[in-house]
Amino acid sequence: MAERFVNVRIQSLNGVNLNQFQFEYDLTWMAFFQNAEGRTYTRYGGREDGDAESHLNKASLLRVMGQVLELHENGRVQPNNRYEPISRSVRTAEDIPPMKKMMSRRKESCIHCHDVKGATLQHQRDLGQLRKEMVYTYPSPSRLGIHLDPEMQFKVQSVDDNSPAKTAGIREGDLLRTMDNQRVLTFADASRVLELAPQTGELHLRLSRDEDEVSAIVRLTNGWRKNEDPSWRSSTGYVGPRSGIWGRRASEPQRRQLDVDADDLAIRVTFIGAPWARAAGIKNGDYIIAVDDFKKDMTIRQFQAYLHLNRNWGDSISVTVRRGRKDVKLLFQFPVSPPN
Repeated sequence: MAERFVNVRIQSLNGVNLNQFQFEYDLTWMAFFQNAEGRTYTRYGGREDGDAESHLNKASLLRVMGQVLELHENGRVQPNNRYEPISRSVRTAEDIPPMKKMMSRRKESCIHCHDVKGATLQHQRDLGQLRKEMVYTYPSPSRLGIHLDPEMQFKVQSVDDNSPAKTAGIREGDLLRTMDNQRVLTFADASRVLELAPQTGELHLRLSRDEDEVSAIVRLTNGWRKNEDPSWRSSTGYVGPRSGIWGRRASEPQRRQLDVDADDLAIRVTFIGAPWARAAGIKNGDYIIAVDDFKKDMTIRQFQAYLHLNRNWGDSISVTVRRGRKDVKLLFQFPVSPPN
């Protein structure tokens, strides 16, 4: 089926018009189906927290390609609106003020997708307008309790109990047709609408249920965008302090030796890179078992994201490590601002 499309692969965002391609820049892969004038039929991509390929598979891609061909034959592009606007101006990654400085530190000149979001957040910080919640872009429909089928991505696979979707009357097996009057064929289409949805208010959905067309109004309340595990987002590193260390979650044999439960924190330190970490006295081979009073089990990426989102530059934290048979409390004092 690919021979019926003009396939264009963009490997870096150098010089790419960001007004034309607005998407979740924390992702490692994204696709747009567009006509020759740059008008969009649909998007394809996105992910849930636990799986980078949760909605990337051959079956769904072939389904979407077939749908796009039918849309193309009938000229049914998405309307020119805020979700898929016609680009009247050009804005590139190089236009984001901190980007030049960021790229000057590298040997290679490729601007990655995550660089765009990182530079944008850096610019917000420089303006004094940075907020931690800015990392929660392009929310998954699961934030509303809607889990979309990975293969038929406009089909509701399940609905969470006690969720906004459940309250709105959405059911398993419903076919999602529009969100805020915008056509939805894919997980990425839904996330695009949610990206521009309000912090609080209502979201109108149109669905097919058996032979009937039904409407649903989902109520949005404060904090609905926050995903449970944002550690896959590299952008978290721009909103809070870095630990200055790296490590690995302790294995089951290591936990038995340490006498640490499976649901408790245990990260073996394997690298120390920042002066504030070295000043705290942490050592390679230490096992981190608590941050202040927080002891929940985490991977190293979750540990880093926890600090980014729950602490600030200039803060101090108490880190308890198990060193041999002893527990040692260490004080991490973060600098008042991120190092250049």
